[in-house]
Amino acid sequence: MTTEDILELIKNTDRYNFHSHTQFCDGRYSMAEMAEAAAGKFDIWGFSPHSPISQPTPCNMSFEDMDAYLAEASRLKEKYNGKMQVLTSLEIDYMSEDFGPHIDYFQNLPLDYRLASVHFVPNQEGVWLDCDGRFERFAEYLKDGYKGDLRYVTEKYFEQVIRMLELGGFEILGHFDKIAGNAAIADPEIENQGWYEALVDDVISHAQTAGVIVEVNTKSLADKNRYFPASRWWGKLKHSGLPVMFNSDAHYTDKVNAGRPEAIKAFKEL
Repeated sequence: MTTEDILELIKNTDRYNFHSHTQFCDGRYSMAEMAEAAAGKFDIWGFSPHSPISQPTPCNMSFEDMDAYLAEASRLKEKYNGKMQVLTSLEIDYMSEDFGPHIDYFQNLPLDYRLASVHFVPNQEGVWLDCDGRFERFAEYLKDGYKGDLRYVTEKYFEQVIRMLELGGFEILGHFDKIAGNAAIADPEIENQGWYEALVDDVISHAQTAGVIVEVNTKSLADKNRYFPASRWWGKLKHSGLPVMFNSDAHYTDKVNAGRPEAIKAFKEL
């Protein structure tokens, strides 16, 4: 499925979600339970477990589970045929030029589309640390892993996003400023800095060149009162002409549509 194919699917409907997680990664419910919760609310539902990666992690699916995941996705496609279009994907972690959505392993999987994100940022010694998730863990990594250098972590995160865009191999760019979820707690002024805004501009420019769809990730509206990318950057997205989609990044059955109606309304009203 190409970027154009995806845009054709969603051009006349808001009843879609291309980003969700289940028992195969850090989701809390089975694929069948998530599909049941989505049915009736969505015309298009995409499964996108955190991809296997090149180091052990409790949040990503294992390489060994790939066949089981693809088989269950195929079963659910058949079950909901005619009621809801079920799509098969992965949220593929970019780690390095040797591991990301562009490599043969991910390109050869029978996926309907590929959603790509950055969660891991190497420290000054090259050790990869997960910068997503609980702030308490991030604060420990910042102090002990990154030598307290918040700007280093933030700039390196965006550097990873930009390199991922340059290498390509995916259709949807996931939550491109997710580092701000923790960085803005460590320093509430960080998103007001000129250097930070310049990084956002650089990502948008590279996304234009790459020809991808930019995801507005809505799941943090209820608990953090924000989106990724932050709503302050939405004007830049509109001005850029980049195609935008709204995904809930659901990990729970009661969150399948979390934040999406509010985000879609606010974006349209800009």
